[in-house]
Order: sequence, then structure tokens, then C-alpha cells
Amino acid sequence: MTEFVHSRWRITRRSLLRGAAAAAALPLLARGARAADWPNRPVTLVVPFAAGGTTDMLARLIADDLTKHYGQQFVIVNKGGASGNIAASFVARAAPDGYTFIVGTPGIHATNRLVYRSMGYDPVADLAPVIVIARVPNLLSVTKTLPVTSVAELIDYARRRPRELVYGVSALGSTGHLSTELFRTMTGIEITPLPFKGSAPMLHDLAEGRVHLTIDNLPSSKPHIEQGAIRALAVTTAQRWASMRHLPTIAESGLPGYDTASWFTIGAPRATPPEIITSLNTTVAASLGSDAGMAKLREIGAEPGGGSPDDMQRHVLAEIGKWEKVAKTAGISPL
Repeated sequence: MTEFVHSRWRITRRSLLRGAAAAAALPLLARGARAADWPNRPVTLVVPFAAGGTTDMLARLIADDLTKHYGQQFVIVNKGGASGNIAASFVARAAPDGYTFIVGTPGIHATNRLVYRSMGYDPVADLAPVIVIARVPNLLSVTKTLPVTSVAELIDYARRRPRELVYGVSALGSTGHLSTELFRTMTGIEITPLPFKGSAPMLHDLAEGRVHLTIDNLPSSKPHIEQGAIRALAVTTAQRWASMRHLPTIAESGLPGYDTASWFTIGAPRATPPEIITSLNTTVAASLGSDAGMAKLREIGAEPGGGSPDDMQRHVLAEIGKWEKVAKTAGISPL
């Protein structure tokens, strides 16, 4: 594992140097002028999935605050497909002028590479880090008609019905997908994946019984749980989540060592002027750290992120190593 991380650091260093060289090549006066009056027109936040999922929910919360702060519209554009690769490729090729950003996920930055041989972009060389918006746990949930109320009952039920249960995948390569594969590997159950183009359609089919179980983000799952449409069995994090203290962890439900979570970011085309990235980072960090900002996030089940662009980059590098290990344990390889 150490060798992989060391190699990945070398690759990332080269990628960052390429990005820095591209940014330096921009005329300095033009960069300064653009940063000084930015934004002077609407800014696009690209969400790589359908409306209604966790990424979309967080993007809209952040966009509202940014619109108020800058006095320019921060517009949400949902561009789903290929587990976020289509949106990320679009942003990577966009003009690096501070008017196009992506609301990123672990898949965009770290895990899609584990299931796709070609993504159409390099997450390190082509996307510049801005900030981590939030961290959330995933929930293991089942359709309400499935006669199980605990992780142990689900495992027993699935073992007695190999390949009969279908699990929903909001996006190939997502933390939900990899978390479910890790769960499948650790329990030895045989379940069948069904991919969707985002959490919202997948959770709808879970509520309708066309999907039997899933592991997906807390914010997107929470409304369905509160309405009684699906049944949550456990959280995926090592410790119980503050807003869902009544739910046990998967680890304490018979799978010691099980620990996964998700996180969300803002990224930019690599050569975006650093002054603009700094401005956006500072504004979002202030929003996340405010009482109102924290309350909004915790209401949907998320914990505020924050930190500098460099902090985000270090987090991404650590997650690449972590999920590489998960993929190896679960026997996942690129398609």
C-alpha cells in the first residue's frame, strides 16, 4: 500500500506541475483583471447527477449563499451520465475563467478511476481543488416490504436467497457502490447490482420495491426514511452519526472494521486564476462556518467541510489510497 501511495504522490506532483505551468502561462495582467472584478456575470455550478440527490442538495445550499454574497447568480446545471465523468470532462475542458465549477464527489476525484478505464479527464491534472463542502455517512437501507429490520437479518435473508436481491447503485464507482461491494465481500452474500443515473431515481425505485437494498448518502436517503418509504438499518461510518444516533454502525452489527463515508467538494478547471479560487474558497468557508450554514447542513444530515485548496488536495490523495484498498478487497477492477 505504501508503494501505491508513494507512486500516486509522484504522479500527482507531475500533474500539479503541469497545471501550475499552464496557469503561469496566462498573461499576468489579464489574470489580475479577471480576478479583480470577478464575478461580473452568472457563474455555473455543474452537478454531475440528476436533481434531488445529495450532490444537488448541497450545491443548491451553497449556490444560494454565493448568490447573496457576490450579487451574481450561481446557477446549478445538472449534467448526469457515466457516474459523473461527463460533467467532470465538461468542466475540465471549460474556459478557466472562474465562471464554471463542478460540485465534486469521491467518484469525480478518487474512485471512478477504479471502475472506468477511461474517464475522459484526469482528476488531478485537469481539475483544481477549491474546497471540501461537507462530509456525510452512507446508510444501508432496504425497501420497506423486505422482512428484515437489522443487518444480521439482512445477511441471513440474502444468504438463503443467493442472487435474488437487487441492490441499487446511484453511480458506478460511487462510495455507495464500493461500500456495497465491500459489504458483499465481507459477508459473502450474492446480490445483483442495478445502476442508476443518480440517487433520486434509485431511491424512488427502492421505495417502490423494484430495488431491495442500497447503500447511499444520508442526506438523499433521509427524506425517504422520515416518510416511511424505506427502512434504514445502519450507518457505514466507524462511529454512530450524531443526527442518527438510534442507528447502529455496520461495524457493530457484526462486521468489525467496516468504515466508509462520502464527501463533496468544489473543483475548477485547472488553470483557473488562483485569486478567484482563493476568493471562492474564503466565501464558502465562511458560509460553512457560520451558525446558519452549519444548521442548514446538519438539518439534511451533513457535517460542514472547509479548509484550504491544499487541504482538499491532500484529502483527495488520502482517499485515492483508501479506496484503492477497498476496491482490492472487494475484487473491483476497471471495466
